Formats: sequence, C-alpha cells, structure tokens
Amino acid sequence: MNSSLFKYLSSLIAFAISFGYIGIIFLMILESCALPVSSEIVLGTAGFLSGQGKFNFYLVILSATAGTLIGSSLLYLIGVKGGRIFLEKYGKYLLISKKDIEKADKWFAKYGSFAVFIGIMLPVIKTYIGFPPGASLMNYKKFAVFVVAGSLIYNTVVVYLGLKLGQNIYLIKPFFHKMGLAMIIIIFILFAIYIYAHVKKAFAK
Repeated sequence: MNSSLFKYLSSLIAFAISFGYIGIIFLMILESCALPVSSEIVLGTAGFLSGQGKFNFYLVILSATAGTLIGSSLLYLIGVKGGRIFLEKYGKYLLISKKDIEKADKWFAKYGSFAVFIGIMLPVIKTYIGFPPGASLMNYKKFAVFVVAGSLIYNTVVVYLGLKLGQNIYLIKPFFHKMGLAMIIIIFILFAIYIYAHVKKAFAK
C-alpha cells in the first residue's frame, strides 16, 4: 500500500507542478488541509525549477503562501462549524489522525494565537494548525495575518534551498551517477516510513 500511495503522491505532485503556479497553490491547499502532501517536496521541487529558470522565485513563494492561507482557512472554517467530531470519526480515511489533531490543540492551548505564527512553520503542527483557532473562534483576520507571516518565512527558506540546488546542480551532478540510485532508494524509504506512520496514527484507536 505504501508503494502505491508513494507513486500516487509523486505523480500528483509532478502533475500539479506541471500546471505552474496554480498547481503549487493546489498542492499547498491540500497540505494545509491536513492531507498527506509534503510541502517540503513541493516547495523544494518548485525552488529547484526556479533555479533552472522555469519558475519565478518570488511567484513560487507567493503561490505557496496563498495556498497555505486557503488550506488553513478551510480547516479554520471546519473548526468554526464544529467539525471536530467529523474529523475524529472520518479523518482517518484522509490520513488525518486524532493524535495529530490533539498535538495542534495542545500547541494552541499552550501558546495561544501566537502558536499559529510558529506552528505554521513546524512539521505536522503546520498541517493542523488551522483547526484549533477556528474551534476557539479566534478572530479570522488575526489568524490570517499570522498564517501569512509564518508561511512567508517558511516558504522562503525552503524554496531558497531548492533554488540554490537548482543553480548549482552542475557541481553535484557528477555524483548523481554514483549515488543517484542510492539516494532515490533512501528518499523512497524515508517517504514510505512517513506515509506508514501517518496511516498507522490515522487508524489507531
């Protein structure tokens, strides 16, 4: 199952990015709605392509930030409408685990509204951070400002790293012939572990 899911998600990311900035927005919406799409892979890939001259660096960041805001806002709306029971009952079919939702709850309870700004830059927490503020009826404008500010920082850093890799690919290209297959296998294994852990948590009782 992990292998099939990996191929599906890889194909989804490649397909969506082929649509340019709209594709980036779409993928970031999915990721910010707690669906199993890796923002690191999306942003890293888009940054790499910007380093190759196929994307504009700044437009990638703006597109990613717009997608993050839209996706987080949808999760915020679910929280406002009292969708926690629905998520806890059916979220596992979307790989949304109860434990991850609880992590976001605890993070928000501990740090308050500022948790949105920090949480949007942290793995796992960032994909669920829109829900607790909505459930607690946090002011949406304040929520949106924190999401945009935090995601701008996060997106810029990840896209920049991808950009630099794309600009300097010629320096490491010779090593790909020797290590390319090994790197692909390692990436595949790490991603499979990530998906497996997500599935396991989502279906945990």
